[in-house]
Amino acid sequence: MANRRRPDLFDMVRTRLDDIRLLLEDMDEPAAERLVGIIRRARRVFVTGKGRSGYIASCFATRLMQMGFEAHVPGEATCPRIGKGDLMVAISCSGTTSTTVQFARISRDSGAKVVAVTAAARSPLARAAHHVIVVPVTVEGVKQRYRYVLGPHSNTLFEEALLLYFDAMVYSMLVREGISKEHLSRRHTNLQ
Repeated sequence: MANRRRPDLFDMVRTRLDDIRLLLEDMDEPAAERLVGIIRRARRVFVTGKGRSGYIASCFATRLMQMGFEAHVPGEATCPRIGKGDLMVAISCSGTTSTTVQFARISRDSGAKVVAVTAAARSPLARAAHHVIVVPVTVEGVKQRYRYVLGPHSNTLFEEALLLYFDAMVYSMLVREGISKEHLSRRHTNLQ
């Protein structure tokens, strides 16, 4: 058996950051601007996903709440009914996660706007949405382009990129709206 050099942890981190940078450069910047506008006009924002995409959804909803938006995560006991004037941001790498697709359909049928964030532009989730943000981790050759790909459909890269994407979106909204970081701190939970 050949003696293979183990990758250095920080070499892997640097490579991963390079991968995310390349991926974000491939994303549609005007689509992000449209999402910012849709969020700003929404009465309330609901953000959903399952599994690791659900964790990203919760992170984004938390940031929106800290900015002063009324933000909710479906499935939580305090989540209200969605309706006209509301926004559903539905996150699924495959675009086929049954609960996420169902929430998107219910939201649309209830009169809410739906934004799908997915790697699959022709998925059931994308078809249920008014607007689609494509995170192109499943395009041909992605496994050759990115060195450390974990999970089916490059889900890990999808989630890592979205965490940075949504945090950068929030930061740009803070700057545009003149919202201070102290405002976020004041709205941060004290029940931890």
